[in-house]
Amino acid sequence: MTKQAIVYEGQDKNPEMCRVLLTHEIMCSRCCDKKSCGNRNETPSDPVIIDRFFLKFFLKCNQNCLKNAGNPRDMRRFQVVVSTTVNVDGHVLAVSDNMFVHNNSKHGRRARRLDPSEGTAPSYLENATPCIKAISPSEGWTTGGATVIIIGDNFFDGLQVVFGTMLVWSELITPHAIRVQTPPRHIPGVVEVTLSYKSKQFCKGAPGRFVYTALNEPTIDYGFQRLQKVIPRHPGDPERLPKEVLLKRAADLVEALYGMPHNNQEIILKRAADIAEALYSVPRNHNQIPTLGNTPAHSGMMGVNSFSSQLAVNVSETSQANDQVKQKSAFAPVVRPQASPPPSCTSANGNGLQGSLLGAEDAAVEKTNWPFCEVGGIFHFDELMLKKGTGKLCLGW
Repeated sequence: MTKQAIVYEGQDKNPEMCRVLLTHEIMCSRCCDKKSCGNRNETPSDPVIIDRFFLKFFLKCNQNCLKNAGNPRDMRRFQVVVSTTVNVDGHVLAVSDNMFVHNNSKHGRRARRLDPSEGTAPSYLENATPCIKAISPSEGWTTGGATVIIIGDNFFDGLQVVFGTMLVWSELITPHAIRVQTPPRHIPGVVEVTLSYKSKQFCKGAPGRFVYTALNEPTIDYGFQRLQKVIPRHPGDPERLPKEVLLKRAADLVEALYGMPHNNQEIILKRAADIAEALYSVPRNHNQIPTLGNTPAHSGMMGVNSFSSQLAVNVSETSQANDQVKQKSAFAPVVRPQASPPPSCTSANGNGLQGSLLGAEDAAVEKTNWPFCEVGGIFHFDELMLKKGTGKLCLGW
């Protein structure tokens, strides 16, 4: 193998024929006239893309390209090279398998991508093995399609990511990051994430792990069922709210009460269902809620607006100036049964909520003694009252 490029040595009469290797489109008169031709599969043709790294092409050696035209006795070995320059001694993009060529022969060969495991690979790949250090995010839905970043070391172009046994398309960002899209999975659970290049497997001893979660898992489905019953309803809502609407309204409720969203999907569902059930479904003990006559003087004013069978009550402290009070409201009214008990109002430091919130996760609400007014599903928070830890708690149906 001399690594010497074969140049055209013939006469320059027809510019289209001044090449060493000929394709069918150059030789066929019908193809030159842009007409249909049925000989494309049997004669030389342009390369056909098999996959990302392999091309299949049929070429014919031009008999007039060399001065010694004809069939040479010593059938030399040739290779087809794809390069950015006419010099094949330097770096080449692709090279075909060895093939014997006559001056009048045609051979079908495929271009081969340079394998980093071979001698032509960069030296840093010989001793450096690709490895996975982290996956972000590390969980997603079984429907797949989520964008995930694989973080690790010694990544190179052509390295593929395997989720379990599923080979997925990957995009090399840097030698330390690969972007992939998660494949769908029919059952939830943990899958091992490994790397692959051709027939070689990497990270088998220390694979990454990705958690698949299904929307219809028993715990998640039960959370949706609870939310369906207690999440605030808006006028015109269908009988069964879509899951994405339930999640949005539950997230609004959780953010309003806790002040910060959580990344764990199951905790969001459980906390939202617990809070909503506590606020809307759990009966209050009226022995713990004194009547208005037994309470100190109430310095606030209350206005009631009726909307069909729904109530919207707005409470504000008259002792606070308008420029000092900032209220936040994020929820629509909730339909209450006709047989609900009459409203009552009490002055409290949040103690009226004790015993009505479910689970240990809601203990934070009791400890903070947040004053707020909740009537018919509308919440108003007074920041100045929150700082003082005092306020009025009004309940109504």
